[in-house]
Amino acid sequence: MPAYNPVIVVGLGGIGSHLVEPLARFLSFQEEPPLLLLIDGDTYSRSNQSRQRADASELGTNKAAAQAARLRQFSSLTVTTRETFLDERNVKLHISEKSCVFSCVDNHATRKLLSDALLGLRNGLLLSAGNELTDGNMQVFQRLNGRNISPPLDKYHDEIRYPQDVNPAHLSCDELSRQPQSAQILMANFTAAALLLNAYYTLTRVERLQYAEVYFDIQKNAANPRPRS
Repeated sequence: MPAYNPVIVVGLGGIGSHLVEPLARFLSFQEEPPLLLLIDGDTYSRSNQSRQRADASELGTNKAAAQAARLRQFSSLTVTTRETFLDERNVKLHISEKSCVFSCVDNHATRKLLSDALLGLRNGLLLSAGNELTDGNMQVFQRLNGRNISPPLDKYHDEIRYPQDVNPAHLSCDELSRQPQSAQILMANFTAAALLLNAYYTLTRVERLQYAEVYFDIQKNAANPRPRS
């Protein structure tokens, strides 16, 4: 199985900010630790503090930069950042052959962008998670030797195939500040991050997973996998 490198986290908000610390701890103790790249064009605001990993001192700081500084306090990993949103102009500059991408974004337009980018790779891995208030899902899109081992993110999701939202890279700062915030809670974000970590851990030990997607509901304390087709 390919050794995925770099490992890329796109979006350091509700899911991504809780993903990166355990991910970095795990990567630090690998025999050949990969490069960890954090990508986000947004900054932390006071409204984020109820569910995102952000201290008062980090308010107004770019999310990728803030998390990179935190990781460098305990990890010897090489951690780099891109303080930008991904779009059609720059996505191929950052997602290259044998990349492992964690998609922790909150819009379907960027999920579609990342899924399409992975289609251009011979070997690559995209792990994507999202949630509403108390439920959500985690998807696995894996390319191995030029073949889809599991389906692209949009195969079973028309909301990703035909996104009705806007990639934040295409919004002005004023438009970004006026975007409605989705109702989310810390517990669902934690669950989504844990499912991403579980999938990545397993794929460091086996070539492919037996599932392509997991649906979860924290009120039912349930996580139900969709078999890989």
